[in-house]
Amino acid sequence: MFSFRQLCTAGLTFLILLACHVQAFAKIEAVPGKRYNLTPQHGPWMIMVAALRDVPEERRIEGGLSAWEAADKLVYELRRKGIPAYTFLQSMEVGKLDDYSSGVTGQSTRKFISRHEAVAVLAGNFRSPDQNDPKNSAKAMLNYIKNDFRPSFLTDKKHGGIFAITPGRPSPLNRAHMTVNPVKSASSVKRHTVDSLVRKLNSNMEYSLLKNKGKYTLRVATFRGSAILQIDHGTSEKADRQFQKVFGSNLDESGTRAWELTEGLRSASRAGYDRSFEAYVFHDRYESYVTIGSFDSPNDPRIAEYGKRFGGKYIEHQGREVLTAELFTIPRKVTPSRPADKLWMFDTVPRLIEVPQLR
Repeated sequence: MFSFRQLCTAGLTFLILLACHVQAFAKIEAVPGKRYNLTPQHGPWMIMVAALRDVPEERRIEGGLSAWEAADKLVYELRRKGIPAYTFLQSMEVGKLDDYSSGVTGQSTRKFISRHEAVAVLAGNFRSPDQNDPKNSAKAMLNYIKNDFRPSFLTDKKHGGIFAITPGRPSPLNRAHMTVNPVKSASSVKRHTVDSLVRKLNSNMEYSLLKNKGKYTLRVATFRGSAILQIDHGTSEKADRQFQKVFGSNLDESGTRAWELTEGLRSASRAGYDRSFEAYVFHDRYESYVTIGSFDSPNDPRIAEYGKRFGGKYIEHQGREVLTAELFTIPRKVTPSRPADKLWMFDTVPRLIEVPQLR
């Protein structure tokens, strides 16, 4: 049994947590009448709060708000709650439809409006749609906007936007949903998006690719988890044991080898190489990989230099040229009497990739 004091304390704690959650963005600017326009620097993932369109003149009441005025008020009220919100003009889009119904030879093309012009209100700045940081949770903010946020201007008849509760629309903004920032390119959104598991795998890790300050890097080595094919739903314990012996067990081992190669490249000069390298490691859901360099432009001359150094080399084998992978050993000089302590194999074709970045 709980005492009255314990119950009061628990209730107070809940209220404090709720207040902290709603006011997670307490320093967000909120100035009446100021317009906060959406830019490519926001997002990349956001909440589509509402899309507002002007009503026809014959239906607008005297003193009623225009779409822009209503959007600005909505943004202001969201910002007063500590939620970063912005406006964006969605232009009208016209589509085309082939028409074969005229009964004449050939076809005609009809145009139709696929999207009406509207003023959109977007809120939040998330690196992924499932971001779950304690002070910046996408799910928590979306739930609050959909179920608990009540814009005060919607209750004032003079604004012309009275909201009527219905079974299918219990709150004015319950159709809010996650979306990408519409003013960012698809490649930019992809570059800035890292899901929660991948973020956890790479957070606070030494030499993490997420710490690379460049826009591009050269992927030179890939380590994947092992797999085995089963036929007719059967398994062979002998085959499985042999597979594990030769190829290793799982992604943990692949991640460890990738990290060790990164560390080896960063201290290569101590192992007898002419220099050390700016190397990074990244753990994905199904593989880990190592990259070299930090570049602001895909035309950086160092990219070609590294590609030639770490890429595969053609050798003659049984009368034909075969592309073979470049090796990296510690130490560099290996002899029959002094075998390598560690050995790695690079990808035969290095690839220039964009650095995944988090806001």
